[in-house]
Amino acid sequence: MRLSVKILSIISIFLLLGCSAANMVVDPYADVEISAGHNINPDMNGRPSPVAVYIFELTSDTLFESQDFFSLYEGASEVLGPDMVSKTELSLSPGQLERYHSTMKPGVEYIGIIVAFRDIENANWRRVIKVDRTGYHTYELLLDELSLAIK
Repeated sequence: MRLSVKILSIISIFLLLGCSAANMVVDPYADVEISAGHNINPDMNGRPSPVAVYIFELTSDTLFESQDFFSLYEGASEVLGPDMVSKTELSLSPGQLERYHSTMKPGVEYIGIIVAFRDIENANWRRVIKVDRTGYHTYELLLDELSLAIK
């Protein structure tokens, strides 16, 4: 009985060391894979059109969640202040797939995404992802007509 407890303890220690060793070799990251549907961002005639996507690396999601679209679009630095670690802009065409790689800079706890749809009043334009600072994850985002969804 005592031998099996010792063996189990040793195995547990090695497993814990293995997980922390992986983080020492490869820094944690969070990738966001954005898939634009063929019908995104319809114009006045219903034709799909390209859309701008803004990705924010954030220390907190409180201010990001409380702002309207135009405050984030026009003045993210001012309204988010130190909560915003970085901001990246991507442009996606209908049917396009794009990948964003976050290197998880110190303090980043959230990835915030906004999409500049033509009909912003009727769009579902914002999402926030709580990231795991110790892991390696790919989050899937789907843009469809006037909506943004996390798979």
